[in-house]
Amino acid sequence: MAEQPPSPLVIGTRGSKLALAQTNWVADALRRAHTALEIEIRVIQTQGDATQAANIPLASFAEKGIFAKELEAALQAGEIDAAVHSLKDLEHTLPTNLILAAIPPREDPRDALIGSTLDSLPLGAKVGTGSVRRRALLLSRRPDLELLEIRGNIDTRLRKWREGQYDAICLAVAGLNRLGLQDNITEILDPDWFTPDPGQGALALQCRAADLRVAGWLASLDDPITHAAITAERTFLREFGGGCKTPLGALATGYGWSLHLQGMAASPDGTTILRAETWGETPGARPPERHGEELAAALRVLGADQLLTGNE
Repeated sequence: MAEQPPSPLVIGTRGSKLALAQTNWVADALRRAHTALEIEIRVIQTQGDATQAANIPLASFAEKGIFAKELEAALQAGEIDAAVHSLKDLEHTLPTNLILAAIPPREDPRDALIGSTLDSLPLGAKVGTGSVRRRALLLSRRPDLELLEIRGNIDTRLRKWREGQYDAICLAVAGLNRLGLQDNITEILDPDWFTPDPGQGALALQCRAADLRVAGWLASLDDPITHAAITAERTFLREFGGGCKTPLGALATGYGWSLHLQGMAASPDGTTILRAETWGETPGARPPERHGEELAAALRVLGADQLLTGNE
């Protein structure tokens, strides 16, 4: 009897245009790395997609995982073999039977304004964002702004801005780049003060810890420098138990074997912004996790615990 061909690798994803673009990029990269590999892409609706359609504010959820839980459940049930996530959507602690098998090279982690530069916005201008981090940072420079909730995919948000519902909107540069919509950007916000969300701009390729064959395929797309940077950022987030209600930011940048990690904690109204940073060689004596722990400790010395407790 002829040997049966291997079953296709089933990759789960959300159904948004951005999620599908990201997953197709991963699938194409896997096909180039493993020419005999057959791949099937399966769309799974998440709680985040449902609440987005209902226009429920993200800040009403205590955890970050509303765009990932159903994908993780499908992995655990064996319905899919791998999942592609926007890494910033994952909770800081993964289920014990799932792993991040790969983090590919990161896209631009910065945030952008569409419609106006920050300094050019008129007094009391309406700016759309669903992120408590972006709200706090914008208010720290422009407390006069009227910040309004905005949900929906990137196309929906751009349409609402074009219809005049907002004077400007704040979006991640990475998503705009991946959809070829970067010409809409009016200003890219300097990450030295507009600290990105931990993991912003990066993808997470997740699979079951026991599925070594799938993990091996995915690992061919891993970028060690990006992986180290993301590990540092996620460790920082885990130290504070950060969720959708918490204005936290972190960005790690690798320079060879040296890692620079900067982070911030804020009050929701932007009146208080605490900042700290770490430098050092990694891996070795200071693995990425150590950077995240040291950054959290430095912010605690500045009073971050009391600040973030007040945000709940």
